[in-house]
Amino acid sequence: MTDFTFPSLADVAAKSQALVAPVIKANQLSVANLEKLAAFQLSHLGAYTDLGLSRLKAAAEVADIDGLKAFAESSAEVAQGVGVKLQDDAKTLAELLAGFKIGYEKLAAATLAELGPAKTA
Repeated sequence: MTDFTFPSLADVAAKSQALVAPVIKANQLSVANLEKLAAFQLSHLGAYTDLGLSRLKAAAEVADIDGLKAFAESSAEVAQGVGVKLQDDAKTLAELLAGFKIGYEKLAAATLAELGPAKTA
């Protein structure tokens, strides 16, 4: 017969904390990343909204054929600028997401190092 003793409450709490700590860190990292992503999106939402509204105002001012011609020319310039801005924004977003990936990889590596090598039976 084997002597079996129940672990103390302190032992259970310590082991539980060791298991929960990486989850808490991952949650904190997720919230920080979400905050950065939301800030990026909100800042760009305002810029693109302002651009759209300014174009609508310009279109509403067209009163004759010369005004229409000027509006069309300025719209082509704006479209070209928007294309460049979209490319820059996509690059910035890709860099932001790559940073998120690196953060999670570092967290995973640190967690694995803390837990130590897996024991085989």
